[in-house]
Amino acid sequence: MARARLSRREFIQVGALAGAAFVVPRPYGAADPALPFPEGDRLGRVTESETEIFARPTAESRVVGRRSFDEVVVAERQVVGLGIQPHNHLWVETPEGFIWSSHVQPVRNAPNAEVIEVPAGGMWTEISVPYVDGRTQPDPTSPIRYRLYYSMVLNVDERVVGSDGGLWYRVHDENGIRMYAPGESFRVILAEEVEVISPGVEEKDIYVDLERQDLSAVEAGVEVYYARISSGYAIDEEGRLRWNTPVGNNWTWRKMVSRHMSGGDRVSGYDLPGVGWTILFSGSGAAIHSTYWHNDFGTPRSRGCINVRPEDGKWLFRWSNPPVPYRPGDVTIQGYTGTRVIVRE
Repeated sequence: MARARLSRREFIQVGALAGAAFVVPRPYGAADPALPFPEGDRLGRVTESETEIFARPTAESRVVGRRSFDEVVVAERQVVGLGIQPHNHLWVETPEGFIWSSHVQPVRNAPNAEVIEVPAGGMWTEISVPYVDGRTQPDPTSPIRYRLYYSMVLNVDERVVGSDGGLWYRVHDENGIRMYAPGESFRVILAEEVEVISPGVEEKDIYVDLERQDLSAVEAGVEVYYARISSGYAIDEEGRLRWNTPVGNNWTWRKMVSRHMSGGDRVSGYDLPGVGWTILFSGSGAAIHSTYWHNDFGTPRSRGCINVRPEDGKWLFRWSNPPVPYRPGDVTIQGYTGTRVIVRE
C-alpha cells in the first residue's frame, strides 16, 4: 500500500515523538534530585521533557500548569476526551487538571518491606516505585549509573548492607553492568510468574498490523489476546513514512526475561537497561518487548522493535514458544519451532 507524503506538521510531530523514545536520559552521571513521591494508589510519571496540564481533557482548553520529565503526579482516573493526536483520546485526571495519557507512564509507589536474601544464582526483580537511582556503590552519595524506572525487569545477584545501614540489592545484567539500589525498591518476580500459558497448544501465532498499530495472539485461528503497539518507522529523503519493523513471516528464535538494549550514537542513540519480556523474532534483532520509557501506544515510536505495555509483554512472553525457565531466563533455538510472528503492512 502506498504511503502518503507527510506534511511538515506531521513530520515534526512524528519526529518529536519518536526522538523522545530513543534515549533514556542520565546514564553514567548525575540525575536531578529525586523528589518525594505524592501519595495515591495510582500515580503517573511524566515521560516527555515537558507536558501541559489542561483545564479539560482537550488541548483546546486552557493550560493550567506544566510538568517536566520524571515528575510524578497523582492519577485520579482516566477519562475520554479529544487527544492531542488521533491515535489516543485517553487523558489522566490529576488534582490540577488533565494530562494527555501518552505523556504519562502509569506507575505505583509500592516499596517492599522485606528485602530477602538473594538465592544462589540470583533472582529476577522489577522496580516497584516510580523510579530509584542505581548507584556505583551501595551508598546514597555515590555516583548514579542509571535511573531505574517502574516495571524495569532486572537481575539481582547480591544483597548487601549499604553505608546508610539499609539493605541494598546489586543489579548485574548481561552486559556486565553492575549497580546498587535500596532493596525496598524491588519486587521479587516469582518462578510461577514465568510459567507457560496454554502449554498444550501447539498452534500459536502473533499477528502484527503496522497500519493499525496493534497485534493479536492467535491459537489455532482464534484470537486469545489483543494489544496496541508502537512499531518502528523511518522517514525517507522525500519525507515519507517507511516501516522498519521487518515485514513478513518471522519465527521467534530467542526469548529473554530481561535485556539491556543500546545502540546508535550520542545524538540519536538509546541506552535501555532492564527491558523486560523480550521476544526476538528477526535476524536484525527486532523484538516484541515491554516498554517503560513511553505510554504512547497506537503510533510508531521505535527503531524497529514492537513496543508493548509491561503487562502485555509479560503475557505474550509466557504464552509464546519456546518456553523459558526462570533461571537463567534466556533461551535460544534453531529452526521454525518458535511462535510465528506475522507482520503485515
